[in-house]
Amino acid sequence: RRRRRRRRAMAEKRLTSNLPEEIMEEILYNLPIKSVLRFKCVSKSWLSTISSKTFIKDHLKRSIAEDEEKPGLKVLTNRKILFNYVKPAARLSYSIGSFSLCKNPKITPTLYDIPIQNVGFMHIIGSCNGLILIMIEGKLVLWNPSTRIYRVIPSPSFNEAIFLHDGPFHVRYGFGYDESNDDYKVICIKDTNYFPEPYHYETRMYSSKTNSWKKFDNCEKHLHGTHDGILVNGRLHWLVQYNRSTGSRDIVSLDLAEEKYQTFSHGVEYSSGVVSLVELGGYLGLMNLMSGADVNVWVMKEYGVTESWTKVWTLSNFIDQLPRKCVGDIGKLKPLCWSKNGDISIAFGQYVVVCNGKNVLRKSRVGSVFEHRIQPIVYVESLVSA
Repeated sequence: RRRRRRRRAMAEKRLTSNLPEEIMEEILYNLPIKSVLRFKCVSKSWLSTISSKTFIKDHLKRSIAEDEEKPGLKVLTNRKILFNYVKPAARLSYSIGSFSLCKNPKITPTLYDIPIQNVGFMHIIGSCNGLILIMIEGKLVLWNPSTRIYRVIPSPSFNEAIFLHDGPFHVRYGFGYDESNDDYKVICIKDTNYFPEPYHYETRMYSSKTNSWKKFDNCEKHLHGTHDGILVNGRLHWLVQYNRSTGSRDIVSLDLAEEKYQTFSHGVEYSSGVVSLVELGGYLGLMNLMSGADVNVWVMKEYGVTESWTKVWTLSNFIDQLPRKCVGDIGKLKPLCWSKNGDISIAFGQYVVVCNGKNVLRKSRVGSVFEHRIQPIVYVESLVSA
């Protein structure tokens, strides 16, 4: 132990003797998460620097900015795809893995130990600043896969089994960050009636600062389906039930800082099929899954501007370029990222496909475990803890 301490002290002296403290911090800011976590062991001063709230926030901002500055979906250094899957040996046993978007023809995902063991059911709800909100066996868990630190959230004060997605109620969740109050918030919406009966919601909001739930104003619109809220621009978004009289389907947004709802039109015209909201690289998107083999994806290029909705991808444009194995299973399709230059990445069966809107630029096959995955999400690696 003495020798190890002496070696660490000598290493610290060599690393810091010729460089000012601000230069050392600048170097640490530009290192990947894996390296930063390893360097916590160099010295007490490095541990203190890396663990400070200022460093954690600045490192996150630089990580996000670094990926946003890239012109296309090449190698996104700090963004990864997280997915959960069923272990082949036990069909009811779930686990979690992640991988980076890369040019390799085969992707080998990193597999994680689940925070709570003996998993019978697991659902990934959303991600924000490197934190993942997961439902594991009826418990909500905030988890950072990079640091492996997690927090089990107490249950809200609802009656009966509110956390069951397919139980006697329609339940929707949302997860995001209130930057003005440095607070991570979870929204839980309970719909006690089924369409077309009159709807009635009960809403609760969780604050990571107080580690408690509070009653929250209910949305006055009838929400569509049981989809979880989509986080874009500091707001959570849900689709509104189709209005036959007006022929439209609006979007409800909830500002997490002001804690106020707002309704706006998506301005997208589609004929039929399943429609859902998606988050694509910081943009609000809408996917229309039609019968047959047609899928359309729109993106709101300028947030809040209805006229900026633009169709960025249509599956039928390049369906012949995809493996036949994928084409027969459109239901597993999930748009992941969209960049300003027009590149879009899609999880499709066992493949991650990157295209420029029409032509396939590359496709990578994820390890066989991905065949059992359930709707992957994109997250950014960070040091953030809830």
